[in-house]
Parts: sequence; C-alpha cells; structure tokens
Amino acid sequence: MLLSHAAHGLATSSVEGMGEITLRDGLIVAAAAMGAKSKRSWIIDREVLPPGWSDSAVDLVAYRNGNAGSLPIVGAVELKWWRRTDKANASNRRRDLIKDFIRAAALHKLAEEFAFVALLCTADSWSSTTGISESDKEVMKLLSGSGVQKWNLAKLKGSSSVRAALKSLDGKVSPISKNLHSELLSYRTIGDAGKTTAFAKVWSVRRPQSTSDLSSADIKAM
Repeated sequence: MLLSHAAHGLATSSVEGMGEITLRDGLIVAAAAMGAKSKRSWIIDREVLPPGWSDSAVDLVAYRNGNAGSLPIVGAVELKWWRRTDKANASNRRRDLIKDFIRAAALHKLAEEFAFVALLCTADSWSSTTGISESDKEVMKLLSGSGVQKWNLAKLKGSSSVRAALKSLDGKVSPISKNLHSELLSYRTIGDAGKTTAFAKVWSVRRPQSTSDLSSADIKAM
C-alpha cells in the first residue's frame, strides 16, 4: 500500500506534496484487509493518543471488542515518510524515526499482538539522511540490518539522535524501555532501469520481558 502511493507520486511528480495523512489512509486499508483475512473484527482508528501520553498521536491503532464493552489494543503502527533531501533537517528526520522505535516499544507493552514501525522513503532521502552523521553510525546499523536487532539505549547514548529522541519523549511517553528489539519484517522497492527510486520498510518492535525502564533522571544523565 505504501509503495503504491510512492509509485503514483513519482509518476506524477507529486511526491513532495504527498503527506503522511494519505499514507495513513493506505494503512487503514491494509489493516482492514488483514483483520478480514484473520476473520476477526478489528476496530481501526488513526491519530490515537494513548492514556498518559502527551507526545504526538499514534498513526494507527487496531482494537478488538473485549468483555463488558472494553476495547483491548491488538496492535499499533507508527509511520514515517521521508522524501526530503536537505541536510539541514537530516538530524531531525533521524531523531523522529528513532522516536517511533522507542514509542513502538512502549506500545508493545499496551498491545496484545504487535507494534510496527513503517517507513516509506525515497532512495535519495535515505542517502542524505543516514549517511552524514558519525555519532549516529551505530544506530543506523540497527536500522539497516536484517534479522533481530537489539537496542540498548544506554549504550547508544553516544548517538546525538538517540539523545535527542529521549529528551523529546521524556515525561511525554511511558514506559521508555532501556532495551528494545526490532526485526525487519518487510522490505520492498520500486525502481527504474534497475535503480531503486523508493522503498518501504516495516519493522516489528517489541519490549523484552527482562528489560527495565529509563527514569527521567536516567535520561537526563544520558
């Protein structure tokens, strides 16, 4: 679904004007299809602010009908759309994507089944965003790797983007896990003449059972 929007935007030269709201609509279609495929009735909502959060809303949340009218969270998706190539804001893009991984780990504790981070990105934006910061080298390896990637945020405090993400989330999202695991579930590309022009990545993010949480004092110390 994400790549179909990218293909349309590239074909009509409207990529720059395409916003995340369009992509969220695509995610709703995908989530509804998966709910129907699993023969469960999901209630799907977008831009949801979980209880106790004061950061930005979660892009998509799927609920199910529970007992006594409750609505347990089945899963949630955080979405990012990178199409800018300016280096001036590259650090902000990296910070905001890392924020989504930290937020997804918190959502995993609230959800019954899944917490995903989805990224739609042009090849040029990926290159200009990820290839210019030495301090973020280790965390970029985690984002580029396949298989299960283990994040220890305390050990990643040398990353300026990790520190900025934690500072931005401190007191606004709970819990902030010291550790999280991510796994690349899907990587799909579109291109022209053998050259990739855009791609979509979807990661599963989970909070390990044995992890502890970072306090506000921990974050300030980092």
